[in-house]
Amino acid sequence: MKRILTLLMIATTIQAHAQQFCTELFGFRLGQYREAAKTELGKPFKIGKYSDGFEYEAFLLKPDTSLYIIFEYAVNKKDIIWSIQVSGSNSTTDIGFKNVKLGINKTQTEKLIGRPSSTENIGEYGNKWVYSKTNFSLEVSKAGKLSSVKILDNSQELFPAGPDPKKIPTFDVIRSTLNSNNNSDILKLLSGDIETYYKGSTYYFKKPFLAEQSSDYSKVLSIIKTISKDLSSVNTGNLDEYEENMRLTLGEDIKHVIKIKKGHLIKEIVLKYFGGQYYIFEINANTK
Repeated sequence: MKRILTLLMIATTIQAHAQQFCTELFGFRLGQYREAAKTELGKPFKIGKYSDGFEYEAFLLKPDTSLYIIFEYAVNKKDIIWSIQVSGSNSTTDIGFKNVKLGINKTQTEKLIGRPSSTENIGEYGNKWVYSKTNFSLEVSKAGKLSSVKILDNSQELFPAGPDPKKIPTFDVIRSTLNSNNNSDILKLLSGDIETYYKGSTYYFKKPFLAEQSSDYSKVLSIIKTISKDLSSVNTGNLDEYEENMRLTLGEDIKHVIKIKKGHLIKEIVLKYFGGQYYIFEINANTK
């Protein structure tokens, strides 16, 4: 019995310290436009700016302040969500993170998330649990209850070597997913700040990804489905019709570009590397 318990403890520790990058919290995705928070949640109850220039906005998720969400925005990209933090004492709401709910005790938290790599005393708020090789942290109150979950964009820190070409999805995977008519699968392939260009207009997500999955509020998904229908007939072996190359942008990772030269609505699909994966960043179906 002791051996079984020991093995379980080792497995939990390995899981906790394995490299993980979480992109979503409370239905929002890292990298989404700042506008999405206000469209979904209305006016923030608190806004501010840190000494390093980062800005934040806090929104109530429950009128009694038992649940609230904070978004942070980096100095060089103040229109993009850099971090998401859900905090409070409400224990009934699903926050969309590894099946945890705020208010569970330390033992339950360790069972679901694993033991932290380190802890930090944060005064009246209790302790911050830090997990190495991840982009998330937790806060546990002085009473020993989970009180906060935060995810942030530390992609370049976790993946300093830059884009891994082995992670580029094949064109067959891309077109089959975009043509799947499955909103959930399509969203998994898209970056938070994806822009789709069609008939002179730009489409992007104005609400959290979870809301867009069910409502298609911003019409991004329906536009993508419309313009992707003829991708099934793209001949990737014809160099006059199809090619793949790179896009270099100063201060950013190299992006992967799929060019469809003629005969199809979509002219270009651009993918960017984020959190160890490639996501579609742009889809251009504008007529040149």
